[in-house]
Amino acid sequence: MSIYEKLFNWQQKIVNKYKDRTDFGIWLDMGLGKTPISLSFAEINNCSKILVITINSKIEDSSISGSFANWLLNSNIKYNLHYKSDKEFNFKTDENDFFIVNYEYLFKRKKTNERNSIELRKEITDFINSCKGHNLAIIIDESHKIKDQNSTQTKCINKIKKLALLKASNVYSYLLTGTPFTQGYIDLYSQLKFLGYESSKQDFKDAFCIVGNIKGLLGWQQPIVGYKNIDGLYRIIHRYAITIQTDEVEDLPDQVHISIKQKESELFNLFIHEKIKGNEIKKELEKRKVLSDLNRYNTDILMNNPFYRNIDYPEQKYVADTPGNFWLRARQLSIGFQGNSKDYCWYDKTRLEELEFFLENNPDNYILFYNYTPELYEIFDICEKLKYNIDIFSGEIKSLYFYEKYQSQSPEEKFTNKKNIILANFASGSTGKNWQEYNKCIIFSIPVYKDYSQGIKRIHRLGQKETVIYYHFYQSNFLDYGMKKALDEKIDYNINMFQSDLKNNDNLLNKT
Repeated sequence: MSIYEKLFNWQQKIVNKYKDRTDFGIWLDMGLGKTPISLSFAEINNCSKILVITINSKIEDSSISGSFANWLLNSNIKYNLHYKSDKEFNFKTDENDFFIVNYEYLFKRKKTNERNSIELRKEITDFINSCKGHNLAIIIDESHKIKDQNSTQTKCINKIKKLALLKASNVYSYLLTGTPFTQGYIDLYSQLKFLGYESSKQDFKDAFCIVGNIKGLLGWQQPIVGYKNIDGLYRIIHRYAITIQTDEVEDLPDQVHISIKQKESELFNLFIHEKIKGNEIKKELEKRKVLSDLNRYNTDILMNNPFYRNIDYPEQKYVADTPGNFWLRARQLSIGFQGNSKDYCWYDKTRLEELEFFLENNPDNYILFYNYTPELYEIFDICEKLKYNIDIFSGEIKSLYFYEKYQSQSPEEKFTNKKNIILANFASGSTGKNWQEYNKCIIFSIPVYKDYSQGIKRIHRLGQKETVIYYHFYQSNFLDYGMKKALDEKIDYNINMFQSDLKNNDNLLNKT
């Protein structure tokens, strides 16, 4: 059986309609099968050489359902599989090869004085040279990664395509993403250019972007403040790519979102306000036994707040000395801590206590997403204390033993196999994974939209049979509300939005 024969009818229709395209964007909603569709294109065009550039190196594992290597087992073309982890590469012109690498592997790292030049790794050029006489498919997974034309990764990919056109008999290029733009429609330009769009970036901006008018900035320096002629832009997109939302082709189970809210903490309130009532400052100073000069804070009048941007006062370890640092520290303190993976301190464990109560009283199988390593340490201890079977998908630690065991069980065995949990960092686990064996997801800390939109699709995708339930933990402060609102509006929360929300919050406080 071929890959094509294993596709759904609507997926086969896509392949049938667009199989003759040499450059094509497969911009489908997460979970709609971009991987098998792209490999089916390669199969039907008799591509005996395939290069896949992706984010997640685990996608190379043929034992993982839904991975590139796993789908390739169904191909009617038999390939030699090559991974970046191989110690030696031996590409031959008379053999069929499938080579999968991640973005960071494409080029040699340069010294500071050599960074203007780009040199592809020898393995990449050797593979391209071996494509003489072959049809080659270049599959760029998570293609929103090439939104910046000037990035080294994008330049490398463009260079690979140019070399391939000189060597291979035919080259088929496919861009795969469920989120073709993350910051705005301007992200599309580089991808469209790769697919053959001829207009310049300035023409693209003139046609579809609303540019600001900040005094002192040159025209090319002006920020994009909005977009126009969106219908026209989508007509351009559909000349080069297909875009489909899940509800257009598949009737997936319902999604239910449940909020688990904690009240705004006194510490967060102290951290974000430059002036605060003296008796509130005194209360915190007494807790910390900072007894010097307490008398001047013995009042209910607004006063200069020593905890402003520095909840560690009188120490200086976690001072938020820049706007970006202020947003970062505010996000962390809303969760309950300050610091990084090696040096951190928990000031408020309310959210952790809520999580422990929830997991103890609702034993089931979960995927839990978090943002920062100090969260992982505490959450792991809670899960271990409650005797959950713990998988971790974060950075260098990627273990799915208990999930894969559950996946291989019979329905009767699964019915009694509870208390399994995957602890996944949004940066690591939000892309490329198929975890639809579980149907419950905990969002322990609020991410930005580009991570969230992909993360929630790890379980709400083809193959999911149960209603999907998401449990959102957050604190009832202006920051968490603002970030949740951005998720609802499908935009990435950023530092400018933080500063605006902070200003509005201060104005509200001053009126009361």
